[in-house]
Amino acid sequence: MSATGWLAVVVKRNQAVYTIASAEDALKLLFSDWPVHSGLPFILAMEACAGAVTGVVTDEEAEFAFLSAAIDAQVSFEFP
Repeated sequence: MSATGWLAVVVKRNQAVYTIASAEDALKLLFSDWPVHSGLPFILAMEACAGAVTGVVTDEEAEFAFLSAAIDAQVSFEFP
């Protein structure tokens, strides 16, 4: 796992604001409040974030996969 960690990402979804600062945060959002539950970007994000949690994928790879899934699902996000 990377020592640098995630950049904080603010995701706005269903009138809620989520601060995503780790693969764990991303996984929680992907499971609980994501608009799609299929498709390659979603699957890659789930796998990458789970891999980052267990240390077999870097944080940077997981963050990139998560942001790619957000773009694909048209979930708005910003960097504070």
